[in-house]
Amino acid sequence: MFLDRDKFKPAAEMRLARDKSSIRVMITDQKVCELGDAVYAWITANGKPVRIGTCGSSAGKHLLSYPGYINRSLAGRGGATPKWEALKWLGLLTAHGTLTAVVHQPEPTLTAAGPIRPCLDVERQLIRQHRPLLNRSHR
Repeated sequence: MFLDRDKFKPAAEMRLARDKSSIRVMITDQKVCELGDAVYAWITANGKPVRIGTCGSSAGKHLLSYPGYINRSLAGRGGATPKWEALKWLGLLTAHGTLTAVVHQPEPTLTAAGPIRPCLDVERQLIRQHRPLLNRSHR
């Protein structure tokens, strides 16, 4: 596995819908999905990250938003996800069957402004290290 299993916990799964033309996300661990100020990654069955990001509020809410953006783009209705990226999501799910979302909430670090969770720093480091296929910007 490319990400530390002791830190990153499975939270949700992404699969193709029955018609194979759209995707869906199912929560697999509600407690992990309640975490906020967290780093998440969509990974293949062998643990390779294909998308790494952060979420401010609940991880579950953020993960559940993926199908809406991707499916809207696949249907040709535009939106935040470019068509090329939506097609790559579709291709990955066709090839792998399932992608798993794993979530990690970094420990707070004491700063002059008080304690903060270094989510963006962790995200930046992981993106630089893994160069995930579906990250549009390499922070």
